[in-house]
Formats: sequence, C-alpha cells, structure tokens
Amino acid sequence: MHPQRLIVRLRTSARLDRYLTATLAQVSRHRIQRHIARGDVLVDGRVVRPSHRLHGGEVLTLPTVMARGLAVASAPADFDIVYEDADLVVVNKPAGLLVHPVGGEFRHTLLNGLHHRLRSRGEDADALGIVHRLDRATSGLLVVAKHLEARRRLAHAIETRRMRRLYLAVATGAPRSMQGSIDLAIRRDPRRPTRMQALPADATDAAPARRAALHVSSSGYSDPRRDVRPRAARTHYRLLRRLHGASLLRLELETGRTHQIRVHLQAVGMPLVGDPLYGGIPGDGAPLDRPALHASRLEFEQPTTGAPLRCTAPLPADMRGLIQALARC
Repeated sequence: MHPQRLIVRLRTSARLDRYLTATLAQVSRHRIQRHIARGDVLVDGRVVRPSHRLHGGEVLTLPTVMARGLAVASAPADFDIVYEDADLVVVNKPAGLLVHPVGGEFRHTLLNGLHHRLRSRGEDADALGIVHRLDRATSGLLVVAKHLEARRRLAHAIETRRMRRLYLAVATGAPRSMQGSIDLAIRRDPRRPTRMQALPADATDAAPARRAALHVSSSGYSDPRRDVRPRAARTHYRLLRRLHGASLLRLELETGRTHQIRVHLQAVGMPLVGDPLYGGIPGDGAPLDRPALHASRLEFEQPTTGAPLRCTAPLPADMRGLIQALARC
C-alpha cells in the first residue's frame, strides 16, 4: 500500500509528534514516536525528530497503517455524555469499555464511539483527543477535547493540578485514620511489566535507572514497557463508610500515574475489592468482577471561557450492589 500524505493545518506551531497524536487520535503517541524514529514519517520529504516544529503548510508522508482515520473505525459504543460544549465532552464511561484503540482492538472503544456519535449529528469529529485516561475496568468520568487547542489547555490544567479528579472505591480492610495521603513513588514492576510497583517517595534506584536509560532513544523517548524509573505520586483519601471487611473511600489524585490508586492502596495493605492484579478479593456474596473503582467527580475550568465546571457521575449498579452486600454481612 502506498504511503499517505497529509497537509499540516495549524494556527500556531506544534511539535510533530503532538500534532500527529491529536490528528490521528486513534494512534498512541508512543507508536507515533516509534514511526518517526524509524524514518517512516517525512516532513516535506525529510526525516526529522519527534520534536520537530511544524508551522503549517508542510506536507507529511505517513505509513498507511498509522494514517488510518477515526472515520474508518467509527463504531457505536454504549456510554453517557454528562456535559458537552464546543470545546469538550465529558463522558461517563462504563466498566469494560476501552478508552482508545490498543493492540488488536481498533473499533470498539469510547473514542471511536464518540466519533461515531458526533459524526451522526453532522459535527466535525476528526480532531477528537483524549485528555486523560481510565483503565478499561474502571467506570466514570473522563474528558475528551474536540480540537487541539482545547486538548492543550486541558492537559496543562492536569499538569498544573488545576483539574480535580475524585474517585469512589471499595477497598479491603480499613485505613488507620479517617483521612490522609499516600505519598509513594510508582514505577513499572521490572519482573511483571503489566503491573506497577510502589516505592518510598524519595526512592532513588540507580540500577533500574541505568536499565531504563538503555531503552531511551536519541530523541529522548523510552519504551514504557521497559522504563522502570520511579515517578512521584500522591493520592489523598477520606473514609466515607466502614463495611464488613472493607471500606468505602473517596480518593483524589494529585498526580496521574498508571494504576496509581490501585497500586497505592495495595501498598498500604488495602487493595481494591475485585482487583486480582493487586491482591483484592471480593468478600462472600459481593457481586463484582472488576476493581471497585469509579471516577465520580471532575472539577475544572472551561478551557476557552474559564468558567468553572463540575461534573458528577453516580455509582454504577455493580458497585452499589457490592456496597449493599458488604453492608449486610
């Protein structure tokens, strides 16, 4: 198949990898960076680095496999829209739905479903971009930007901790205090790369740092499956209700690491109920086949007007059933 060409359309300059991540929202940034590093992506016929600045008008040559647009894979998906305006959509994602295409799952994701829904209303959905993510098994709220500038501003709000993300969870056991913080660095488990691992907040593991450096390219990017460098992470919690052998917690992320809540709670001896990856096992009669975690509230400023937005999503039926079962025990 012949490579495809794309004419860059920008109001302000942007990095090549970020522009393609926003334009080809179904393709991960890591995969885009690998294509660029291999020389598969050309800018006006030249091989460049992922950090190359685009200013508009350039012609990009892309491999066909990467250039597949969302329109090709647009497919219906079951989810609720909680809030929407010209810049963004806040979605209540059900447990079990992937946020964006990964591996062999290219169609049945929230991003594809949102693209299908907007296109069916006659709206332009080609610039949709995920602002933050939820695990496949986690239910609740997340934000999707409708265009690149909104995505940049919302991502900056997360980076500067101006977007509040609150979760409800059912954890095994009970915390020692009614409220507190878990301040533990997180890295990928060197022995089991599908898991994350908590370390002391000031952990400095020279050996993993050296191993990670071996997998960093000349452009400064590393393979996330092999990068085991610890990164700072902090989770705040409040006990809402004591249950039989478990607790209903409200949690707030200060950082947003992979599996942060799951690995932090496991590290303090309170793994999520229903989370086999981190040791959480449902109690007798507790009907749940996933980690008991729900993104219940988002608070942030509208990226264009600055107006405060607050979105909430009630607990789904499976978590309500779990709480009722544990309350009766």
